[in-house]
Amino acid sequence: MAIVPARMSLSLTDSRGGGGTFLAHALVSDASTLAQADTALATLATALGTVSTAGIKQGEFSLINRDIATDPGADSDISSGAVFDFSNAALAPRTYGLNVPSFLDSLIAADGSIDVTSGASAAFAASILAAVLGGGITDSSYLDLVDILDAFLSSRKRRKRVRP
Repeated sequence: MAIVPARMSLSLTDSRGGGGTFLAHALVSDASTLAQADTALATLATALGTVSTAGIKQGEFSLINRDIATDPGADSDISSGAVFDFSNAALAPRTYGLNVPSFLDSLIAADGSIDVTSGASAAFAASILAAVLGGGITDSSYLDLVDILDAFLSSRKRRKRVRP
């Protein structure tokens, strides 16, 4: 058992429509469960409620893992990436785009397309669709992602799709 850094944050609202964040840093046991993290958030919200009239929209608990850190590649550019489009499990399915910053040039075909059916791009998509902690990665509405549809180049600075 080790002690690891974590952050707990509460998204706040006020009566005038304003918003903010209450952020607390913590050192926690790496043997803690998700249920214990949820309880810690509830305890933090209760403590804040004793000294604040702000409304609380939601709480978030984040473990900080610096062991996964890597140095950027020589040609990395966070603003130039690719968007992987996934379908979800909604009754009226819609597309969810997952942005991959600084996408590898070696995975872009000569015509500017990205092949999501083979190689590293297909392996990446499969890892996104795989189970995570008894659940899975979802879209922003927490609907399960069910299939990879497509991928395309995108530049955040241009705010548009870059199609071949």
